[in-house]
Amino acid sequence: MKKLTLAVALMILGTSAFAQATRLVLFEEFTQASCGPCASQNPAFNTLLQSNTTKAISIKYQTSWPGVDPMNAANPTDVATRVSYYGVNGVPWTSMDGVAATGSAYAGAPANVNQNMIDTRYAVSSPLSVSVYHQLNATYDSIQVVVSVSNPGTSAVTSGSTGSLKLHTVIVEEQINYPTAPGSNGETDFYSVMRKMLPNASGTPLADTWAAGASQSFSFNVALPTYIANLGEVAVVAFVQDNSNKDVKNAAYSAPQAVSGLADAGVSALNASTSGLCDANVTPSVVIENAGSVTLTSATVSYSVNGGTPVSQSWTGNLTTGQTATVTFPQTTLSGGTNSLVATVSSPNGSGDYNGMNNSSAPVNIAVLGSTPQPSPKTEDMEGAAIGSVPSDMILQFNTPTAPRVYVVDKSVAGTSYELGGWGQSAKSLRWDYYAIPAGVVASVTTQKINISTLTAPKLYFQHAYCSYAGEADAFKVFASTDCGVTWTNIFDKSGATLATSGNQTARFYPQASQWVTNQVSLAQFSGATDLVIKFEGTSQYGNSLYFDNIWVSNNALGVDEQASASLVAFPNPANTVANLDLNLNQEASVAIAVYNIAGQQIMNIPAEVMAAGQHVMEVPVAALPNGLYTAQVSIDGAIQTVRISVAH
Repeated sequence: MKKLTLAVALMILGTSAFAQATRLVLFEEFTQASCGPCASQNPAFNTLLQSNTTKAISIKYQTSWPGVDPMNAANPTDVATRVSYYGVNGVPWTSMDGVAATGSAYAGAPANVNQNMIDTRYAVSSPLSVSVYHQLNATYDSIQVVVSVSNPGTSAVTSGSTGSLKLHTVIVEEQINYPTAPGSNGETDFYSVMRKMLPNASGTPLADTWAAGASQSFSFNVALPTYIANLGEVAVVAFVQDNSNKDVKNAAYSAPQAVSGLADAGVSALNASTSGLCDANVTPSVVIENAGSVTLTSATVSYSVNGGTPVSQSWTGNLTTGQTATVTFPQTTLSGGTNSLVATVSSPNGSGDYNGMNNSSAPVNIAVLGSTPQPSPKTEDMEGAAIGSVPSDMILQFNTPTAPRVYVVDKSVAGTSYELGGWGQSAKSLRWDYYAIPAGVVASVTTQKINISTLTAPKLYFQHAYCSYAGEADAFKVFASTDCGVTWTNIFDKSGATLATSGNQTARFYPQASQWVTNQVSLAQFSGATDLVIKFEGTSQYGNSLYFDNIWVSNNALGVDEQASASLVAFPNPANTVANLDLNLNQEASVAIAVYNIAGQQIMNIPAEVMAAGQHVMEVPVAALPNGLYTAQVSIDGAIQTVRISVAH
């Protein structure tokens, strides 16, 4: 497209301002990259808008909720101002010329908008004419915008109230194409995205009265936002709105300009891997590509770990369109936990990049275990984990660019009156929210290394609760490894009906106490291992939620060993000063008690004594213990039984 000079543009605006005020209908949509209903309503809405480019224009405001959205993160302030202006409390929501779109769906739903609605509004003449033109500077790092507002009619135009008439000038990016979905709703293509409002979201005050033939021009010359993804998609929308009733008088549009002479460098791949969960050493290499038509001769290539300071190298070479080059970095040592590596390329040929959307790689997530094995018995009851996270000594891994909905919850998340911990006896549990996780997503949590060499009959215990939505085969597997994840042994595998602890339901599942089960898995094949790693893996089929709690690695836990000849009950539970253990022995036995905290540390020992067959009540003093959950491990002639004790003062 041949650029007009600004002088010519101004002349055109001046002469066209007195033409009949044909209306350009303005749609303002509030949407979000992690909003499921947005993903379902936007395709049809976008198609309708694209077929009405001579009648309507749109501005898309990417909100900060309900989830991740990098477009909002780039400029949250302007979005928040417009959210407040319209009182938007849910997405997607759209207005037509300042009025919520109405129809068969809820007020503001994009699904309400149809061709007849656009045609009807377009046919209504406007009292004001608006024109807009923009021009990027030669180095493509600033933009000049000129807007003209006029009254082409024969009578005066007045505002609804003093100071209520405002001009809004908006830099939009007509199309942003992510290589992978930036949020959780699967959308990769976004249109008419608001990037910056000039001078801000409050707009420019206009005169309250516009006499017949009156006109005024406004000019803005500002730096182009650095977060613009594609310079060739920069457009400008201008509109006049009366704040007294939110009526949009008219709108105008300046289309994207052709951008020439800029190279387009992209990241084709980031290669980074280790030999297993215990290998913290990685040698990153980045494959860059010439994704444009200008020969690529230089660039800056970088990678970062967990959003930290980038490690950069300068690259020089000669790449024509489609050619690639590999930049290898020195070996680096990762820290324990989940490490997210991202590669970027910038400054192609020492200048701006034509398309910034291909400048970064998808994250490469590498999990690294701590070097020191944890002792057994080992427990994790989720109570120490923050809501919305996973326990700090466990590692979350997944096969999607962004983390799926796998995290610790309690009744505050669910809004239930009852607790969501195992058997309703504790506050927290770990949830795989299959209800909102797309089918095919695999997410796992992995323990640190556990030393089970001290256990004579090692077992894994855990509790879960699950129901399907309508018969979907959501799956849950458990794996164990003694070589830091180089190889895995499947030790538990259930899905669908075999995994379910309750009947199907279409509402999100929040388990009652009776809907939990306790699972026992033998670890005998790993006896003697000093570095056992256990991975709990869920695969979504977009069914309903699974809850997981109370991991215990011991000789015996949570239930009664099948070889034991006694029954054990704790009361009261929770206890204040003394917890009583009601033990019924079938025969004479030597009985000892050890009490452990949630970290698996022994905090109390009651020496062994020989007890006759029959009923016994043993007292465990808890007055000095902090509030929380504990495990009493009772040894009966060497056979171990355990019972949970809740302490509440």
